[in-house]
Amino acid sequence: MTNEKHNPPADLVGEAMIDAREASFALRLPYYWFSDQAMRKAKRIPHYEIGGLIRYRMSELTAWAQTATVREAPKEVE
Repeated sequence: MTNEKHNPPADLVGEAMIDAREASFALRLPYYWFSDQAMRKAKRIPHYEIGGLIRYRMSELTAWAQTATVREAPKEVE
């Protein structure tokens, strides 16, 4: 996840990494959420820093988006 220093789980080894533009497009979320370090931290977006570049795994972003949506969804008024 964020700035992982250890080896990823075996099921993620073959998964392609994507950049901020691709993550933004795939999840239909603002680009700056993925490109800005402060927003990544504030939103707790799972990411990896590889050679100074920020990369994402789609499976982790999908799981993050589902839990983040549930937490940030407005409550219904009765």
